[in-house]
Amino acid sequence: MLSTGCASNIYMGILEKKYPGAEMKQALWRAARASTLPEWYAAMEVMKELNEAAFQDMMNLPPKMWTRSAYSRDTQCDLQVNNMCEAFNRAILEYRDKPIITLLEGLKFYLNNRIVKQKQLMLRWRTALCPMIQQKLEDSKRNSDKWFANWMGDEYMSLFEVSRDNEKYSVNLESRSCACRRWDLSGIPCAHAVASMWFGRRVPEDYVHSSYRKQTFIDTYSHLILPNNGPKLWV
Repeated sequence: MLSTGCASNIYMGILEKKYPGAEMKQALWRAARASTLPEWYAAMEVMKELNEAAFQDMMNLPPKMWTRSAYSRDTQCDLQVNNMCEAFNRAILEYRDKPIITLLEGLKFYLNNRIVKQKQLMLRWRTALCPMIQQKLEDSKRNSDKWFANWMGDEYMSLFEVSRDNEKYSVNLESRSCACRRWDLSGIPCAHAVASMWFGRRVPEDYVHSSYRKQTFIDTYSHLILPNNGPKLWV
């Protein structure tokens, strides 16, 4: 179970049974959601103070299985759950014990209806980005007001130091990265990146990864399942 890389499964499989308590749960999720190594180390120190045995159990797991601080930026996704396959299994539950032809027809019915529903959903969109992604970007825009972007003077106006009080992060708009790694991991500009974009009078939507765009969604659901005849017309 733990090889899935799902933070929820790790909590239920290890910490909840052996080391229960709200503080331990908060410590785990703080470490799991940390996007940089210093944040992760700090969260793990909190866990160690709560229970050193729990700390050792978590340290024995490869960090890339469960904490964002060890995730690769190549995936452009910071998802920490693995319930997509579980959701699919639940959706086809009524067909799984049927004879093979009935099973296949049931799967076809389910998949066809999902494609149609997703197509109808995209027709209601009025933005170039998927609605939930647009909402996350709007959050970054609001939070960017708290940060000051200082351009470093490069030719392409891509390098910035973004600061607030005693916090400071380096941003590179050309490579689409920020030292906080939230943009790197998710493909959605963080508040530091947006503050840099505002400085250069750039449009944050242009810097969102292409996988989150409406056209990508349309392309994903562009394949049709063709109709077929019933048994009476079979050879």
